[in-house]
Amino acid sequence: MKKITKILSLGILFLFVCTLHLSAQKCKFDYNKKDPITGEATKGNTFTISTGGGGFTAAPPVKMGFNKAGDTYSAGMFIRYYGNMRDIIQKGDPLVFKLSNGDVVTLTALEEYLPTAYASQVVVSVYQAQYSIDVPTLQKIAENPPIFLRINIGNMRYEKEISSNVGKQISQAAACILQ
Repeated sequence: MKKITKILSLGILFLFVCTLHLSAQKCKFDYNKKDPITGEATKGNTFTISTGGGGFTAAPPVKMGFNKAGDTYSAGMFIRYYGNMRDIIQKGDPLVFKLSNGDVVTLTALEEYLPTAYASQVVVSVYQAQYSIDVPTLQKIAENPPIFLRINIGNMRYEKEISSNVGKQISQAAACILQ
């Protein structure tokens, strides 16, 4: 009887700790709403990856995020380059994360994305792209922070080591979008 009581107590304690952990995780979304016409729930969050080095001198940070519309997930990328870029993100082009456990996850561009260029003090080219992602991949990212990023844009390849703090933010964003 004592053994059963002890096991039951440990089980209740485990559930309590898990509940506290889940409630302590604060999820911030850039948007979290329902479509007024379809009633479909949509939400999204973003994170920033510094581009210091990585082959893009003095480039602004890459903004990325995870999105959910109904039961469909995607990953978005917003990146700016100094100069008039002509390369195109082709449908199927990879965006690759290496995770802290050594796994590699590859997302693919959903369609073709052309850059938009504008001039301020310098010419800036902007890419906005969406990549396919599924629940198992999001779970992998949520459990194992990314440590390296590779983005292919036409003939260009952007590679960047991801700091542990940013990797944790990316994992947090993945965990939140799954909720």
